Amino acid sequence: MKKSAIVVDSTTPIPSWLDESVPVFSVPVRVYIDGQEYKDCLEIQDKIIQAINEDRNIETSLPSPNDVEELLEKLSNEYDKVYVLSVSSHLSGTYNLFSTIASKYENIVVFDSKTISIQNTYILERMVENIKAGKVLEENDIISYRDDSLFLITVFSLSRLEKSGRIGKLISIIGKILHVKPILSIARTGEVELVGKALGKTKISEIIFEKIEEFLKGEVNDVILYAAVGTDAYKEFIFEIGKFLDIKPLFFPIGSAVLAHVGFDGFGFVVGKRKLNRQ
Repeated sequence: MKKSAIVVDSTTPIPSWLDESVPVFSVPVRVYIDGQEYKDCLEIQDKIIQAINEDRNIETSLPSPNDVEELLEKLSNEYDKVYVLSVSSHLSGTYNLFSTIASKYENIVVFDSKTISIQNTYILERMVENIKAGKVLEENDIISYRDDSLFLITVFSLSRLEKSGRIGKLISIIGKILHVKPILSIARTGEVELVGKALGKTKISEIIFEKIEEFLKGEVNDVILYAAVGTDAYKEFIFEIGKFLDIKPLFFPIGSAVLAHVGFDGFGFVVGKRKLNRQ
């Protein structure tokens, strides 16, 4: 059997239970706090949280080209096929960086996931499962995995998203004036999309349940629920969703780079239409 590997960047949480026969490698994006560079990892989260609380300047940048070049060259020599799963090209220049460097190697293919974070985690698991089964992955497979999942994000404070340019200023201004809590998703084009607005917790839950029902269309017997929360206070929403679906949620930490953009006043979750074979 040919050996394959997968590369992601650090905005994609990697589950501990993935089959090790298809190794996954992560390239850290770069985070800047008042101009000081750090590599994205859980160890710098305390610095990110402190910087957010102090309203300091936080920026993110692509992974180091040298880091990407070094890893892809190494993997190209060690594996028959290397798949690179990039965050949406509409949200980051990471896809262009990966593509430019990967073009030097015939056995490396780069996919634009058109999404980010824990939805990429779901896609990653599907990739591992199908590679293990002997499938050669193509762009349509990535699109199919993505379409099998629903990614919703609720943000209770828009300041970090506005500063990062990930949400329109008009939406931010409306939210601040009316105290509206936006419910966001990532459109199939890979751009941030407003899918609902709510004033209170009850309405947020109502909209979320409506979107889930619309997505699943009654197919509730074989689903997964992944979540990431800014603080434990938001876990109550996730447990409500788990109760609604009659499944136990699995929580992932928010990576430092993502936290820098969204802050910790909110939560996100992914509902996947099919369960996965875990070790």
